[in-house]
Amino acid sequence: MMNNIPEIKDIDTAMLTDLVRRVLDSPTAEISHWEHHPVRYIKTEESNLGLHRFTGTAQISSEACPWSIVLKAVHAPLNEADPTAWNYHRREILAYKAGLLTNLPGLRAPRCLGVLEYPKDVCWLWLEDIQDAENRNWSLAEYGAAARHLGRFNGAYAVGHPIPDLPWLSQNWVRGWLNFYDAGCHETLALVRDEGFWGHPLLRVAFPRPIVEAALKLWASHEQLLVTLDQLPRTFCHMDAYRPNLFIRRNEQDHDEIVAIDWVFVGHGGLGEEIANLLAASLIWLEYHASDAKNLDDAIFAGYLSGLREAGWQGDARLPRLGYTAACALRWGVVGLWWLPSLNKAEKQAEFEEHWNRSMPELVQQWASTTYYVLGLAEEAYQLQRALF
Repeated sequence: MMNNIPEIKDIDTAMLTDLVRRVLDSPTAEISHWEHHPVRYIKTEESNLGLHRFTGTAQISSEACPWSIVLKAVHAPLNEADPTAWNYHRREILAYKAGLLTNLPGLRAPRCLGVLEYPKDVCWLWLEDIQDAENRNWSLAEYGAAARHLGRFNGAYAVGHPIPDLPWLSQNWVRGWLNFYDAGCHETLALVRDEGFWGHPLLRVAFPRPIVEAALKLWASHEQLLVTLDQLPRTFCHMDAYRPNLFIRRNEQDHDEIVAIDWVFVGHGGLGEEIANLLAASLIWLEYHASDAKNLDDAIFAGYLSGLREAGWQGDARLPRLGYTAACALRWGVVGLWWLPSLNKAEKQAEFEEHWNRSMPELVQQWASTTYYVLGLAEEAYQLQRALF
């Protein structure tokens, strides 16, 4: 160990035994074999030190039982200035410690097997391993089903299930996100305003219609949209519910359930905000083809509204539609052009192509199509805003 902070190589059978007994619900299980592998994931937060899957078998009486658990290592300072900030790194740990993620309405979180805290604000979060039966892209029906569960989750709090009131839950999440990316957005907007930049061969193909006016309008309107989000019916949100963080599986009653991982953004939001990432981030991270964005949008919103209704919320459907369209536009309308500066950097393009196993023309086309769609949702949000407020 270095400075009393364990490393992955320090993990042994003795350290794993209690965790395995918890996941197998057996106080006598004895590990007979185990191994570990790092888990590849989209790393968007510097606080994430690593994700590892441990698998093996354990003996319970004479039976060999397979097991699998996940270790999420996080740098989570105790005394960060604002625990309500959008990316407060200790939030998920506090949520598990407080029991906040057990017995959620309409949604499940992975079972927490243990939280270990070490010097220098390092935390190890041991979790139930959640995996899809197959590593594949979802169908429209599956996106709709996920949105329906998210609607049941948000809807329960909108009709009276107590919204948690804890000092470290996120508040004004989208505002914090935009403040964090403010400098990058100004860099992006400088490129957007540069007529010469749009002469780039990839951009000429991907953007046959100019987006300059729409992007600048969105940036000029973002404060008013943020205020509108705060006026929507309040609920409790995961805030990062997109394809890589959501899993569909059968529960013990043989019903489909949605398990959501990565609760670091959890907090208060307006109806509709929850599903913004299910659409836009799923497109940006190439989980769904942007040429079919309209059908994806229809499936997600119909599923979400159905879930709200099932939870008992019978309000004006335009309210969650406004929350959804405004949050999509605010989160990804300008921030979603983060890739534009890479067109001047050959090494960055090579990195993108390797990471996504796509050519730059394919990537630019996907991201451009997403931008067109998200900017169209911004226009819808402006119209709903005028009609409702």
